[in-house]
Amino acid sequence: MSMANGPSAPYPPYSTFACAVCKRRKRKCSMELPECRSCTRPPASASVHSASPRAQHVAPQRTQPAPVNTPLVPPSFPPEYFLDNFSFQCRQGQVPLQDIPLTKPLLDFAQEPRLIARIYFERVHPCFPFISNKNFYEHFPPAYAPLMSVYTILVACMKLVSWMPREDSIKEPKSPPYLAIKRTLVEADIAGIWSLQLLQATILVSLYEMGHAVYPAAYMSIGTCARYALALGINECLTVPMNSPDVMVLEQEEKRRAWWATVILDRFVNSGYPKRPPATQDPQADVLLPADDAVFDQGTVGLDRLYTVSSPAEPGMGSFAKLAQATYLLGRVFRHICELRVDIMHQEEGMQLSNQLQRLLDVSANENEISAATSICSSALMTLSDPNCASLHPMHLEFAKRLLKPVAEEAPLQSVKDFLAANVDYQAHPSPLLAHWIYQAAIVVLRLNAQTGDDFGKVEHLIRRLDALGQRWLVATAYLHILPGA
Repeated sequence: MSMANGPSAPYPPYSTFACAVCKRRKRKCSMELPECRSCTRPPASASVHSASPRAQHVAPQRTQPAPVNTPLVPPSFPPEYFLDNFSFQCRQGQVPLQDIPLTKPLLDFAQEPRLIARIYFERVHPCFPFISNKNFYEHFPPAYAPLMSVYTILVACMKLVSWMPREDSIKEPKSPPYLAIKRTLVEADIAGIWSLQLLQATILVSLYEMGHAVYPAAYMSIGTCARYALALGINECLTVPMNSPDVMVLEQEEKRRAWWATVILDRFVNSGYPKRPPATQDPQADVLLPADDAVFDQGTVGLDRLYTVSSPAEPGMGSFAKLAQATYLLGRVFRHICELRVDIMHQEEGMQLSNQLQRLLDVSANENEISAATSICSSALMTLSDPNCASLHPMHLEFAKRLLKPVAEEAPLQSVKDFLAANVDYQAHPSPLLAHWIYQAAIVVLRLNAQTGDDFGKVEHLIRRLDALGQRWLVATAYLHILPGA
């Protein structure tokens, strides 16, 4: 049936029978569609117009529209924290602790949190120890109780960064768990979750992205870490008052390590282009280095064995402290080579940097291990001595041969042999920070071998190192793909 003044309608203007509501109430029905006049008057509502099998049309049922732009959780973060922090501090304002609902994929990924944490502290923590083992397990609830959302997110990030490509048939780092974690971190920011654990989770994601060459996500995530650390006020915990209680010293140590982890990733991500400005400022001379790693894990950090970035390198420094000091010097090298100066003060600064790096390299090399600190020191020294990678000066050639020898030749150390053989059972899980120095050394060896005809090292050894490291961190495989002749 068609309407008199328009196109065909999906139903006739009038029904053949009275609606069910009017029949039940025994009242006169106008029989209009989709609802009669009596039913459209509040508060009554009509249902189906024709209950008879002879009815030609059925009025469509109305459903309540779904809410639009409903927030995940009610916002509770006080805007005053950013709008007027002085007022916020004066009234002793507090950022409330809150949870957010987590998606099923992330909850499924973070199952068995104690097993995940144990694997993380075995695989990743030794080369990048910035999460307190003691504090982490103290916040674990009993087995029958659920974790808080921030700790569930942190556990998921621990599992993510512990992923080893050689143990998985899927070699793609942009996996569904990775994407679920990235979405959850964004939702946590929007919901106003504000905690050190969320910063630690973001650092782990940044380490994962950088270690598996997920760019530009790695670069952007490291910038987020820098912003988050500043917003939490961690930059104000870089020096410890002498009258701080032991509990506060441990808390400040963990915060300081989170800040150093951010600085280390920030400097390393710019290694391929030192002229790019970093997201974090260079540390001041009185900034404390991380305490000894064993003392940190035991939760017994004191004020008697702490070093600053300006302290001379000593064997008593922990591995993470040496890595932090090497990173500090690397940042100064980047700034030094980017300055367009040739005066005496600039030359003296370069010599001072070289001496500091060489001392730290000697202290680290005495430990008979291939570490991230020795790699950064070697890379910084090579960059400082030949910023344009073009020098053929005899003094530089002699220096380069001595610097390249430990990495470009087969070493007799058992840990190195296991590393080169990519032994599944080797204990010293390598740091992704090794990859850039191995690649840089390969580039220098290729150039000097070709230009001088001398033997500065076996490129095959360096390729084997990158190939072995690529079974743990895919960034080494990415370096292999851009290495000439690999």
